[in-house]
Amino acid sequence: MILIRRAERNDIGSVYELEKECFRDPYPEIVLRMLYELYPELFFVAEDSDTKTIVGYVSGMIRIDGFGHIVSICVGQRYRGRGIGKRLMETIENAMRTLFNICKYRLEVRVSNTNAINLYKSLGYRIEAILKKYYLDGEDGYLMIKNSC
Repeated sequence: MILIRRAERNDIGSVYELEKECFRDPYPEIVLRMLYELYPELFFVAEDSDTKTIVGYVSGMIRIDGFGHIVSICVGQRYRGRGIGKRLMETIENAMRTLFNICKYRLEVRVSNTNAINLYKSLGYRIEAILKKYYLDGEDGYLMIKNSC
């Protein structure tokens, strides 16, 4: 069974290991710790309750322009295709709405990441702009927006 819960400070090391598994240019552990310290109420993990292993996470922040920004989300390779990413997205959006009265959300995604793009579209996000050479390797990104106001 997969449990979605608020992250705890001692989860960040495991989150960093997952980050390295999921991304070509992972956030450094210090950045993940900073995100947790700034917005601990917007940092969630997916935990396999049998093994007590963190198998996914999502973190976010509130931007000055009134958007909830999904900073990072990932699910470990072995756990993909089980709806965990969708549950993480719904959890963080609900927290942003409940705690900060946010109803507009944004995120960036690689143009090649069709699985993530399809997930975001299924949740109501739309491609708003192409971000030229957004990633360190030169790949473009999409800015995706959801407005549920």
